Amino acid sequence: MGCEPRRFDLTMLRAAYAAFRRDTARMEAAAMADGALTGTAVANSWALFTRHWRVQDVAEKRTLWAVMAAVDLEPVHGPAVFDAMELQALRVLPLMDAVDAALKRRDRLMFALYARELRVAVGTLLDFKESDVLPLIPHALTPYEWGTFDVEFRRELGLRGLRVFLPWLLDGVPEPTHRAVLGLLPPPIRLVYRTRWRPRYERRSRLAVPAC
Repeated sequence: MGCEPRRFDLTMLRAAYAAFRRDTARMEAAAMADGALTGTAVANSWALFTRHWRVQDVAEKRTLWAVMAAVDLEPVHGPAVFDAMELQALRVLPLMDAVDAALKRRDRLMFALYARELRVAVGTLLDFKESDVLPLIPHALTPYEWGTFDVEFRRELGLRGLRVFLPWLLDGVPEPTHRAVLGLLPPPIRLVYRTRWRPRYERRSRLAVPAC
């Protein structure tokens, strides 16, 4: 085997990160709208965000970060990178709890404050992953190990969850991303997405505030 790092397709991973950024931006924008907390749109959007964040987090920790942290990489890419990522991830958790509490109390001022802080914290964490952690994947994982992430993610999500996850993931994405993601899926999944899953998702009462 040569010295060139193996190539891994990170399309779905990057699309998920973009979806998390989109949702936190929409939540922050919704905090400025009158009556945002009296309907179901914000609650539905929040439920989708937290559900998919948990699934993503569990799958990444079990099959990617734990394995990669044990690999003997160059000193600059050693355990400190994963420690820094974990620290940033820990900053997100209390903010998610705070947003959740604000929604339950229908406290608009609290919601506005913590929605903004959550957007910043999520963006910082995802930026760090994309700049410092994802580039290590081809150097630290075998193709089999990388494949286990997809298996674990699908296991956590479940078949019923996939029919919500896919239209959520592709909500408002640029056309090139839309094509790239669907291109990774088998034709039957693409068909059911277009004919059933996406229309059902679009009929739901969900947060429709555009991300800035």
